[in-house]
Amino acid sequence: MNNLLVLDNLSVGYKDLTIYKDLSFNIAENTITSILCPNNSGKSTLIKTLSGINCGLCGSIVLNNVKLTKRSFKKYIRDVGVVLEDIDRQFITNNVKDEIIFPLVNLGYNKSVIDKHIEDITKICELDNILNKKIDSLSNYDKIKVLIASSIIHFPKILLLDDPFRFLNLKEQKKILNILNNIKNNCNISIIFTTSQFSSIIDLDNIIVLGNGKIIMQGNYKDIIKKDNELSKLGIEIPIMIDLSLKLQFYSLLDDICYDVGGIVDKLWK
Repeated sequence: MNNLLVLDNLSVGYKDLTIYKDLSFNIAENTITSILCPNNSGKSTLIKTLSGINCGLCGSIVLNNVKLTKRSFKKYIRDVGVVLEDIDRQFITNNVKDEIIFPLVNLGYNKSVIDKHIEDITKICELDNILNKKIDSLSNYDKIKVLIASSIIHFPKILLLDDPFRFLNLKEQKKILNILNNIKNNCNISIIFTTSQFSSIIDLDNIIVLGNGKIIMQGNYKDIIKKDNELSKLGIEIPIMIDLSLKLQFYSLLDDICYDVGGIVDKLWK
């Protein structure tokens, strides 16, 4: 796979406070990557930095062969879609459809292109039943879907999400992950999202765990879950059922991780 995003010795801070120091990692094309880290550890800072909102960084960020600089800023951000943490402060219009097409109108797209894009994105992001609703009537789950749709309506190369699962229950988290997979598979858009919730990274193949401004570990879900003691030390809570599964595995009572009580009971009674 080719690398779409390359961070090289990235350092970010405010005054005397260093958030990240010499941070380096690569993101391949057509992938979903989770940045797992504790609360108050710089999740929002990282997303804002990757999206070009933060300035004055040390090191380099290269997206689709474009290095982020003041001169290249406009070209760089054309390939970026971003959803920040405070979802209620990001809406520009009062209507779902108007919100989604706003970026295309702002970029000067003609009506026929806009209509085709809205048709495609409505299917991919599962918006049929809310397309004509008012923003203030939506649940947090639906608001996040709308923000995602408006961020990818121009088909950027990468979508950046700042803790999108924060206000969602487990069922809603799984639905959003399905939508993100739809986006990756149908739009060829790579996705990075930050989270402090272990439940939102289940079954992902590319997870980067950050702590104290550096990469602590990296791998797929099963690689990361084996290091539950290190995660606990970082302040990342392991779901109770997964923690119980690991303990039962230790005593050879389970041969795999279970995510719910029913799964554990079924395997123990076989």
